[in-house]
Amino acid sequence: EAEMGKLDDDDDAGDEGSMDPELNANDDDDDDDAAFYNSIAKKSKHDKQTRKEYYAVAPKFPTVDTRVEGERGLSRAILKNRGLVAHKNKLNRNPRVKKREQYRKALIRRKGAVREVRDPREGLVYGGEETGIKSRTTKSRKLS
Repeated sequence: EAEMGKLDDDDDAGDEGSMDPELNANDDDDDDDAAFYNSIAKKSKHDKQTRKEYYAVAPKFPTVDTRVEGERGLSRAILKNRGLVAHKNKLNRNPRVKKREQYRKALIRRKGAVREVRDPREGLVYGGEETGIKSRTTKSRKLS
């Protein structure tokens, strides 16, 4: 059992009171290790506290310790007393521009419903070949 690392409990019980110099040296090492651990833990805690103070976010609204007596001053929001107001379209600010835009859209809708008025003479008068007659161009087929 000793070879496998399993020792009897009665072997360990007698070590504390013995005068073995190796065991006393282990106690000194344990004290040194504990002191070293405590110093590292203290330094780590100090570093964390320093970082926490450095990155701390300042409050948006500072707290006021003193109480103001009397009536409070009016802010613009209190003075207007509008509450929640729905968003309005930019065109509604200027009535002339709004009607102009309505008319433009109405014309577009009307073009889809009504044909545009044309001059009756437009289709009756022959104006000739606009590009002229080309003597070299043949657009017929010969039957042979």
